Amino acid sequence: MDILVLGGSYFLGPKFIKTALDAGHTVTVFNRGSRPLNVPGVREIRGDRSADADLRRIDGKYDATVDLCAYVSGDIKRVKDALGDRTGRYVFISTVDVYERGTGKLLDESAGFETRDFGGEAGAYILGKAALEKEIASVEDRCVLRPSIIYGPGNYAPRENIYFKWISAAGQILEPSPSDGCFQMVCVSDVARAILKACEEESFRGRAFNVTSNEMLTYELFTQALKKACGTDFEVIRITPEEAIAGQVPFPYPISSAESEKYDGSALAGCGFEYTEITEGLKEAWEFYVHSR
Repeated sequence: MDILVLGGSYFLGPKFIKTALDAGHTVTVFNRGSRPLNVPGVREIRGDRSADADLRRIDGKYDATVDLCAYVSGDIKRVKDALGDRTGRYVFISTVDVYERGTGKLLDESAGFETRDFGGEAGAYILGKAALEKEIASVEDRCVLRPSIIYGPGNYAPRENIYFKWISAAGQILEPSPSDGCFQMVCVSDVARAILKACEEESFRGRAFNVTSNEMLTYELFTQALKKACGTDFEVIRITPEEAIAGQVPFPYPISSAESEKYDGSALAGCGFEYTEITEGLKEAWEFYVHSR
């Protein structure tokens, strides 16, 4: 296949590109070029997706287009206006955050979208992705993927790397207690494989999938997985949620059940997809972190 990737400079992008190349596909990347990939066999076109003239510089016809950097209303329409049917199947990387919060339900792909503005960058991100979900609905040959919390080697978001830094610097981590929050995570390599299936398989046409393991993690379970992954018995210092707020401790996952949502990943699993076990994924991320320091 000839695959066009929009974005692709960070984390998930390079992982997907390698996955696609390893599968024998040809990859063209369109982005601003602030972080050139310089990967043999990958063609790079520099441009800004918000500029129609730049989008029109994308030549060729593609079997699939993977959109990793659509964030605001109009982003998908602008690409389709410029390329038309040359995009092939349009694979949009959305997020489980588009779902309405606080319903208390297990959220599958049919759940309603959030319409409230929670403010700040996070609020704008959620509403932007929800608007794009509606925008892509008019694209006949499409697939939408909604990952949960992505982790893994090269993660630039302050999540598992916070713990890696604590362990490396002090041999200890902080853990909120009491905490009844729960969360779901998905390894970056799993998301990359899901994107490739969305490009390749006809059965994915016109569908949306939550990309997440159904395993519900708590901070205690996450700590246990972290110890196995890192191979070290670091000290666990428990602090109350109130102490965490007062000390501005950057806990990256929901601390309370009121903050937590539960997502159903069984539709993708029903297509024969298997997820990386959390300890195995964290081990790969830890080893990458240690070797890249």
